[in-house]
Amino acid sequence: MTYMDEFLTKSFKKFKKLERNGEVLNYFEVPEIRDCRVLMTNGLSEHKMKVHPKHEGEEFIELFMFLPSYWDESELMESKNDWVFTCLSKAKNHLINNNSWFCHGHTFSLNIEGASIFHGLEQTDYIISNPIELEEFLKPVERNNRVIRFLAIIPIYKNEMQYKEARGTFKMFEKFSQYRVTEKMDGYRESVMKSRWSRLFKR
Repeated sequence: MTYMDEFLTKSFKKFKKLERNGEVLNYFEVPEIRDCRVLMTNGLSEHKMKVHPKHEGEEFIELFMFLPSYWDESELMESKNDWVFTCLSKAKNHLINNNSWFCHGHTFSLNIEGASIFHGLEQTDYIISNPIELEEFLKPVERNNRVIRFLAIIPIYKNEMQYKEARGTFKMFEKFSQYRVTEKMDGYRESVMKSRWSRLFKR
């Protein structure tokens, strides 16, 4: 059993490993939060990322997705939701194979053939985030002089991606906070860039 297995087993009673398309991922529930289910990379923290010098000390991570509250495990395993497994697997393999790195605020896109984010809705890109709702439960852990951090992958809209690129990470997460957007995924949420008028009179 790896250190991360020990940590997840101790911290979350309902922890198991799920295999999809040849990739093993960690799945667990947070009992203190209603309908809180998390899918997380497995073994990524064994890889040391080559980070920018100002991010020294952030070389070891695991990526996770805080699943929608209306998904149970059986819903997650439906073929239409393969993109969640694919996103985590591709992100992990990209970091390892390309000697790349992620930190809070990084954004990326994935072309996932045959799969759409939330059934083809307009959340087409992703942003990396420190834990928000799960901050208390996924704090950095230290093992053998290495600190392992947990980073969320959040699906975002194209106009949110453009706003982040133009205004920066701080402004983007200010917008998220204003509209109570966290790392908890929701295929029904509206873009934070949608006008207040449009929010008042939904079309």
